[in-house]
Amino acid sequence: MDFYEILEIKKTATKDEIKRSYRKLAMKYHPDRNSGDKEAEKKFKEINEAYQTLSDDNKRKQYDMFGKAWWAGWFWWGFGGGFWWVDVDLGDIFSEFFGWWTRARQRKSASQRGEDIEEVITIDLKTSIYWGKQKISFNKMVSCEKCNWEWWSGKKSCSWCNGTGYKTYTQQSMFGVIQQTWTCDECNWTGESFEKVCESCNWKKRVSKKQEKTIEIPAGIDDGMIIKMEWEWNDGINTKVSGDLYLRFRVKLEEKWLKRKWLDLFYDLEIEVVEAVLWTTKEVSIPVIGKRKIEIPAGTSHSTVLKIIGDWVKDVNYDTKWDLHINILIKIPKKLWKKEKELYIEIAKEKKINVNNHKWIFEKLFG
Repeated sequence: MDFYEILEIKKTATKDEIKRSYRKLAMKYHPDRNSGDKEAEKKFKEINEAYQTLSDDNKRKQYDMFGKAWWAGWFWWGFGGGFWWVDVDLGDIFSEFFGWWTRARQRKSASQRGEDIEEVITIDLKTSIYWGKQKISFNKMVSCEKCNWEWWSGKKSCSWCNGTGYKTYTQQSMFGVIQQTWTCDECNWTGESFEKVCESCNWKKRVSKKQEKTIEIPAGIDDGMIIKMEWEWNDGINTKVSGDLYLRFRVKLEEKWLKRKWLDLFYDLEIEVVEAVLWTTKEVSIPVIGKRKIEIPAGTSHSTVLKIIGDWVKDVNYDTKWDLHINILIKIPKKLWKKEKELYIEIAKEKKINVNNHKWIFEKLFG
């Protein structure tokens, strides 16, 4: 289905019109508002996919030119309705399938982009709701400062691969002769070797160096989400193009009686029977988010859910907040004070309810 049709907008729609339509439809088909409705869940994912494309000028331009075919160079992760997009180099994919031909073609440039890596960051519920900073440390391959790629002499062709940059292995099998081609580890697929090389990097052109970095964690980050930090990982070889650092977040989604489900918070609140029967306003100290005044209507029953709209978790992509759900649990007392028991018996008499009013032995003895 066309992305414009999914968002119910025209192809000439402005960014503001796209955003307004997305918010309206997202609220309508939100999974928490359509519990168990598979069609609504499917529609919600389509809305997010369409918005992620049409809200970005470059993606929208490519979509208008090529339609969904341009997705061949992208893949996505869905996290409970939130979508984080990661650019994928098709050359890397073809390299895996078509082997030496792609690698040999890359070798002609005598340069190699730095590798990417994924780091897992664990954060608590409070940091995921608000905002925070966290220091991470890692070993990174950086360009050798001693040789600066130049302190080598006696250049010649690699004797292991005869200057081709790759090795071919032949193996006899039941299907005939099979050939496999791999990049040469000895020359790092450059096809070159040297009589004298840099002692610091042993002609690898890079050395491992410990790095420390303080990262900012945006409010609303959810479990499983990924943030891409461009050019923050390994330096390239013969090029200044570094790899990317992907931060995958693991979020502790529960603390005491407070739980997070995507952008909404759920809290179990125990109240007395009298509070459920009569109207009351109760000040509650909720873990992580602090004090809240909860209005409990008269006649509230067990497992009633009270919703406070717009409180608390901020959407990581947009300047909106979602809801706090208070699940009411009525606490039935196992022991009663003498006055409490008398009052309950009086109520039972008024309602003509037959209750067991036998006195315990200690009550008989001591009154």
